[in-house]
Amino acid sequence: MEKSNNTAVVVLSCDKYADIWAPFFAFFNKFWPECPYKIYLGSNTLGFSDNKIQTIKSGEPINWTADTRAILEQIKEKYVIVLLEDYFLYTNVDQGTLDRCVEMMEKEHAVFFRIGCFPSDHFSDYAYDKIKGNEWCGRTRIDAKYAINLQAGIWNREEFISLLKDDENPWQFELAGTKRWAASGKVCLGLVEDKKLNYVHGPITYLCTALSKGVWMRDAFELAKKENIKLNKGNRTIETKWQYRKRRMYHALPFWSRKYIDFFSNRLFI
Repeated sequence: MEKSNNTAVVVLSCDKYADIWAPFFAFFNKFWPECPYKIYLGSNTLGFSDNKIQTIKSGEPINWTADTRAILEQIKEKYVIVLLEDYFLYTNVDQGTLDRCVEMMEKEHAVFFRIGCFPSDHFSDYAYDKIKGNEWCGRTRIDAKYAINLQAGIWNREEFISLLKDDENPWQFELAGTKRWAASGKVCLGLVEDKKLNYVHGPITYLCTALSKGVWMRDAFELAKKENIKLNKGNRTIETKWQYRKRRMYHALPFWSRKYIDFFSNRLFI
């Protein structure tokens, strides 16, 4: 089956992020102008005016699980490349690697293929064993904390639906969904990271993320300025310069030390 017939791109979103859709698709169209797949935007009740994009509406918001299930059930393609609305693309998409990933999904009968590669110090979150003869990708280990995650990835649509459980938010889904997957005995895959690259990379390179808890990241405005894409602040706040510097300093620390900081911070504020 042709890749354009069995695979689609799905941008999962909701009405409260409708102000993000225009810049998202401006970046998308700039860096993936020849996308061979059908493109869906998942929302609640609002549509988006672009003849290349089909909006799928879940109806009045219920919760993340119910809304996501309602969107996925309206799609016919076997595989869906899932992106979130604040994953702003900023380099040209590597279509050849994406094609190989879909082919490997078929070969391995996989549930999910992680295509967002994080620096090697995140290995425990996405732990895998390289596949002999195809060392560019690996089978995810059952001890990976985030084997199931909502970073950029390719999903078997029906398997995605089967992992959804009522009343979970996205963060709960990643953790509990990983446990459900680990108990299933099914296969998850992931790209092997380039240890020389200290940022999110892969065939779809994107800003992770433009928003945090509804607040604009300063990185998004810098990227939009560089690419000459209009980005309105709107009713959202933007992180302060101090918050930005503190975040950059935190992420510059070794991963193990960030884990200790997170642990003690959580203990202090319980």
